Amino acid sequence: MASKNIQVTLPEELSGFVQRAVEAGRYQDAAEVVRDVLRRMEAAELAEELAQFERTFVGGHERGETEEDIQRVESAVRAGRKK
Repeated sequence: MASKNIQVTLPEELSGFVQRAVEAGRYQDAAEVVRDVLRRMEAAELAEELAQFERTFVGGHERGETEEDIQRVESAVRAGRKK
């Protein structure tokens, strides 16, 4: 995976959190902390999208589609296309 350097300005409380995580030996440097947090954030968002998708189709095999079901699916598809 290609990498790109970016600069991020953090408030002192977050900067302190990053520094403490590195000093505790949990990470080698601040960049590793940020990468881990972003990966976790991405995973959480994907898990929420999957949960939303599953909620949309709960019971779909046991009953017919309602107009509300169709609207939820269409909204989920539109939301996915915006990303």
